[in-house]
Amino acid sequence: MLRLNTGWPRSLWIVQLGCTLPVLVLCELMLTLIATMFLNAGGGMSIFGVFALVFAVGSISAFAAVLAWRYGQAFWLDGRVLIRRSVTGRKHFDLSQAQVRAESIAPSMAARPMPRLVVEVPGGARVKMWLREPTRRGALLPPEQLVALARAIDPSLQHPLARRLYELASDPLGGVS
Repeated sequence: MLRLNTGWPRSLWIVQLGCTLPVLVLCELMLTLIATMFLNAGGGMSIFGVFALVFAVGSISAFAAVLAWRYGQAFWLDGRVLIRRSVTGRKHFDLSQAQVRAESIAPSMAARPMPRLVVEVPGGARVKMWLREPTRRGALLPPEQLVALARAIDPSLQHPLARRLYELASDPLGGVS
């Protein structure tokens, strides 16, 4: 099985889970303590306690949702099957039976458009995978991974997208030297 360079690198996961998460939990505990003090104070101060508790629950939920979403951005190739990791398990997409196309989308309002692969299994799910990773400063997948992806889509490289991925792998700068 070939791991594709998509999603967060291991070092960023270490930072998020080893540094950011403990700091966020500590801030949440302090905020909860302050909210409890406001709630116990009574009078007009209890509304601040309620807002603080809502903010605490909302922020930790948002952080957990972002982590779960980013966790699902990892992909592998196993022969002609594209595998996507998710919180609930792995999802398999057989590229020999799927409709595969590319699209160019800006990952955010300020970013320039980047290519991503769209795989649609007939009667099934659709998955989108960046070919240039936004979290890696727009780095293109390595040539050996592009070739593997091209061969997974069509081993004979007759599919236009497979041929284009193979060409991109052999000349990532597009003829510029």
